[in-house]
Amino acid sequence: MGLLETSLEVVKIAGKIANPELIQAATKANIEALELSQQNLGLQKRVTELDDRIRELDNKLKLTGVVFRAPENDSVVFLEGDPTGFCSHCWDAERRLIHIIRMNNANHSGLGCPRCKTMLLNRSVQNPRMKTA
Repeated sequence: MGLLETSLEVVKIAGKIANPELIQAATKANIEALELSQQNLGLQKRVTELDDRIRELDNKLKLTGVVFRAPENDSVVFLEGDPTGFCSHCWDAERRLIHIIRMNNANHSGLGCPRCKTMLLNRSVQNPRMKTA
């Protein structure tokens, strides 16, 4: 039996005894138990959020060591082993690896980032460390 169930049982027993002071004390304890339970749930949620954030930051930190820029093209970043480049704006601003894709918008047609909409004019997005066939 958990804390809330136990405190509710005490309130029921106090009601059977018909002692007003005992009923009042048991009801107060029940309310406090409920508040503590709500606080506990909130703290558990926060711990889960922080664990997720730590995992996300750890993954970004690991990527920082393997992402590189080609000297001839600093508007694209590359990941070792991935043939296509990523948006350098998204990488620099948020440490997000967003693949550059072919895009069409009202002003330009070409390669760009689907997230931040940065367009790359006359730039190669092929990983210079990977052999092309």
